[in-house]
Amino acid sequence: MDVTLSLTHDCNLACSYCYAGDKHRKSMSWQTAQKALEFAFSFDSPSLQLGFFGGEPLLQWELLQQCSQEADKLAQKSDVSLVKTVTTNATLVTDEKAKWLVENSFVPALSIDGNEQMHDITRPLKGGKSSFSMCMAGLEALLPHYPETEVIVVPSPENVAHLFAGVRFLYLEKGVKRVSINPNFYVEWSEKALKTWREESDKLGDLFIELYRQGRPVALNFIDGKIITHLKCGFDCGDKCNFGEKEIAIAPSGRIYPCERLVANDDNDEMCIGHIESGFDEDKRQAILRRRGCVNAECLSCAIRGRCMNWCCCINYTITGAIDVTDGIVCFHEQMAVEVADRVGTTLFEERNPAFLARYYGEDFSPLEK
Repeated sequence: MDVTLSLTHDCNLACSYCYAGDKHRKSMSWQTAQKALEFAFSFDSPSLQLGFFGGEPLLQWELLQQCSQEADKLAQKSDVSLVKTVTTNATLVTDEKAKWLVENSFVPALSIDGNEQMHDITRPLKGGKSSFSMCMAGLEALLPHYPETEVIVVPSPENVAHLFAGVRFLYLEKGVKRVSINPNFYVEWSEKALKTWREESDKLGDLFIELYRQGRPVALNFIDGKIITHLKCGFDCGDKCNFGEKEIAIAPSGRIYPCERLVANDDNDEMCIGHIESGFDEDKRQAILRRRGCVNAECLSCAIRGRCMNWCCCINYTITGAIDVTDGIVCFHEQMAVEVADRVGTTLFEERNPAFLARYYGEDFSPLEK
């Protein structure tokens, strides 16, 4: 089970693409948090991934600490395997907080848009000043403890020209090993911006190859994911998101949503599927679950249908207003990702790159001689 607690709507940044709604200061009370945790542990599941989100969750540092302590107690009492995650913009991470996250077994993810030139276009502080130096301080505090820290980069039309330089900076200058590119699908992309995006993505593919050749394997989600779907002949059912079924998000009010991306201002009655006090609205929840997937006719005959993420309900809903109808920008991204990943995978496989073979085929891979 995957349950995310949105600890606050508040945030100290003013990101241009934020899907978390118009920032206001409402945060989750400790009483609501306790009930949310009890609800999270009420499912008949041997494991629980408990995420903390916002807004900026580290603005509610004491509440996060309380939730962590309570979750540990409930996990021990329920004999549940617990994984705790936190997604933060890194501006409030200090050495002391990094050590506490380590000691309390958190898995952090940081939202940082590459280098300073890329980052400051879309992720300023409230008031417009740069947040970059604060983010770098947070990253540098975490990396010694979490060498595998994931950094999330969001390309948008206004900053996509810096995508390659931004990711390269994270890998080569900051020592980051895992980057996830989560595009801003929710705005209009011009033909020029799309062309730039493709060029930048091709350069990232070249960088991926070069780093593997140097024996410095890195993770880049849109390449890794598509290489894996090639090897597995498409997505398994278990690979797809469990929107509203085994994945839910709880707003500061206690209202339940099928994904943290849909909490926003907590005013979407269409996508609210219950409350921690009363449980799920099963009629509404089941109606949503029955609609998961993609009904676009043009997708049925697409060559990459099995490798495409057109089933992502929250992206579909945010773009088209329907969880089962996707959009051309998703199609563009998925086609591009497959093409870049296939070129990367073919190149490194044909070179019999040891790091590549070990990662994707296993340590004991022994290819037949040509």
